[in-house]
Amino acid sequence: MGSSWEIPKNLNLDKIKDDAIGIDLGTTRCCCAVSRSKGVIETVPLDNTGQRLLPSFVGYDEKNIKCGRIVIDRINNYLNSTVFDVKRIIGRKFSEITVDPSWTFSLKSDNNDNPLIETTNHCGNLITLPPSQVSVVLLKHIKNESEKFQGKKLKNVVITVPAVFSDRQCEKTIEAANLAEFDSVTLLPEPIAAAFSYFFDREIPNNSNMLLFDLGGGTLDVCVFRIFNDKINIISKSGDSEIGGRNFDNDLFEYLKRKLENEFNINNIDIKKYKLLRKCQEIKEALSAVNDYSFDVSDFDTTKDAFIKITREKLEQLSHDLMGKIKTTINIALDDKDIQPNEINSILLVGGGSRIPMIQNLLHNIFPNSEQRIEINPDEAVAKGAAYYSCHLLSNMELNDQIQDRWEVATIYAENELRGAASSIEIASVKLSMLKPRDVPTVGVSIPQ
Repeated sequence: MGSSWEIPKNLNLDKIKDDAIGIDLGTTRCCCAVSRSKGVIETVPLDNTGQRLLPSFVGYDEKNIKCGRIVIDRINNYLNSTVFDVKRIIGRKFSEITVDPSWTFSLKSDNNDNPLIETTNHCGNLITLPPSQVSVVLLKHIKNESEKFQGKKLKNVVITVPAVFSDRQCEKTIEAANLAEFDSVTLLPEPIAAAFSYFFDREIPNNSNMLLFDLGGGTLDVCVFRIFNDKINIISKSGDSEIGGRNFDNDLFEYLKRKLENEFNINNIDIKKYKLLRKCQEIKEALSAVNDYSFDVSDFDTTKDAFIKITREKLEQLSHDLMGKIKTTINIALDDKDIQPNEINSILLVGGGSRIPMIQNLLHNIFPNSEQRIEINPDEAVAKGAAYYSCHLLSNMELNDQIQDRWEVATIYAENELRGAASSIEIASVKLSMLKPRDVPTVGVSIPQ
């Protein structure tokens, strides 16, 4: 397949029914989309309030492990039992990971430099978890909610991963999906999924050069591609798994913490760290729509009747270094194939961070003649694109004993690990060397032809 992707079109709707499911397993939030009647794609409510975005937070403070908004709402009371950001950890070596000071859990290394997460369970005991086990909790929840939404079991899934994910990160994502009881798993690069979402039901702009800019909560993907003969041909890509919308929150947090400590003598901010971080996210999102925001100091000390005015310009000043890193990531994608900015016809904006005005201004400054497109919900684009691709796979295969005619099923046996051997397979254009860990059920991996 290389780096060429056919945009899903002309689907056989009789075969799709309501079996397709695509999951955006995000660093900070997850989203899931499924096929409804006649191939219509809908995002799935992932909690009992109807929210379509599930915060990627897992809480171990009760016997029944929870995830999502309820964990965030209780985080100040159960700091030592909360795990998040697992996408920044899964499949990486311990020595490669930069520890985030906002993490409420600890990391340690096993004898092979693999990271292990330490947190506290409902009995107050310290427990140690491989990162993939945290992803399993999220995937099981998403699977259960999707099956309730569809009224049936869902077995074959398309899960998106960043374009910069390594082989091992892909392997561990598949392992988590398998443990969440998906029979077949197809991995799809997030930029490709987002592009599918843009063009699945729209006119395909053939002979166009495009740059897809995907700034999620915890990762940045930049992909340059050309559309020719209804196919996406990847020219270059770059990314950073430690840059996301939450970095803007962190910059704002440090600023407000200093203000509260130095000007208002409020010195217990660390106790209320996550309350302030949530407020910073709220401020960042508000400043995408308005020019200033009044921060109420009394929220952190009821004896203080004061406000801190935060302007959009101030947020841009605080984020200067971060914006420099984002610009560098864009330039890497351009320089890799000596692409000139004036060769880009359109920019597709994806991810919640793409709503930030300074991001759109940065892109305009680099690509002054390129159209910026954000006509679909940037938070849902990747999940919907994954569901479209799932429809594409299902419409070109018989869901019966002939499944192997369309999808190869790669079976990785435990003795590979014992021999120290690896089975090389290709998953959605990602070359992957897989070792199946002991005591893990056989992984069924779907490979589109």
